[in-house]
Amino acid sequence: MKFELTRRDWLAGSSAVASGLMFSGAANAQEMSDFTAFGEPVTPDNPIRMTNNENPYGINPKAMTAIIESYKRAHTYNFGARREMIQVIAKMENLPEECIAVGAGSGEYLVATGALCGITGGNIVAPFPTFGGILRSARNFGAEIITVPVKEDMTIDMDGMRNAVNDQTTCIYFCNPNNPIPSIIDKNDLEAFCLEFSKKAMIVIDEAYYEYVRDDNFSTMAHLVKDNPNIVILRTASKIHAFANVRVGFAFAHPETMEKLMMFRSGTASYPSLMGAIASYQDPEYQKFVVDKNYESLEIMYKMFEELGMRYVKAHANFVYAHAGRPATEVRDKLRENGVLIGRAYEPFPEWIRISTAKPEETEYLVKIYKREFG
Repeated sequence: MKFELTRRDWLAGSSAVASGLMFSGAANAQEMSDFTAFGEPVTPDNPIRMTNNENPYGINPKAMTAIIESYKRAHTYNFGARREMIQVIAKMENLPEECIAVGAGSGEYLVATGALCGITGGNIVAPFPTFGGILRSARNFGAEIITVPVKEDMTIDMDGMRNAVNDQTTCIYFCNPNNPIPSIIDKNDLEAFCLEFSKKAMIVIDEAYYEYVRDDNFSTMAHLVKDNPNIVILRTASKIHAFANVRVGFAFAHPETMEKLMMFRSGTASYPSLMGAIASYQDPEYQKFVVDKNYESLEIMYKMFEELGMRYVKAHANFVYAHAGRPATEVRDKLRENGVLIGRAYEPFPEWIRISTAKPEETEYLVKIYKREFG
């Protein structure tokens, strides 16, 4: 396979962690105790989390204040918060309010779209590998799953997706940026695909990581839902807003489609969750801070990959995908011994590893451990 390997400039300066002495075997207690996770020293059982594409900086302090304050009224039903949240998103996306639904994470809308497409039978077409939430739901409701392998450069094969659609296709799914491979789809190609194939099937695009993208060839497809009942866009606050266990997510769809999706709705976001999200979404400075730090960490890992001659995919999200040259499970286990947790193995690439970004100083520690164990 051929991959784009870009020589990156080394970040100015270095951390105390990166300049420490090298030891054989697992990191010693002093090395790991330089860091904390959830307020406790890092250990193999309390590792630096570079596994679930989480925001290592946590919830925006302004959002945290709003959440805490909201608990003073959490014993009352407050349906106005949902409407306020929708108004905030409608203004940001330039969409009618009736085209937006808010729920307890985007997962419930992945289930809803999967169910909506699956109950009619037929098939759902998706890249492989990709995030599997909607595929599990569609399969549970009776759909056949047709997967299209990614190309040699690890990008989604749009021609392959076109060729896979048939008369029984009820849904076409994209995760853009993709996951576990952090590639993107060219915005012009994707929009042309949506306009053509939405005449044949529902197109669902999961944009969980779109806030992290810094590439002019990328664009959300949210603007298409106003006039097209067969396009659904999903978003989440779990990633850049650090609401992974707080649960706020969105679906953007034509009002006709939204009415159908609501039949499968499984829950609703809580009042504290919504009040926190309202504050977080209206604070672009914090989001910029998180993205800037994300790209600092990516540069550190790119440097390591190039020094070790590892192939990798240029990241457009808060995680990298690289060829370890050995089983991903072996890498995961060894790093865990040293207080770092990375992602699991993903089919069909058992020797590729997905590593979420952490704080730059924590990423420096990962680099030291990785080089010592596998360099």
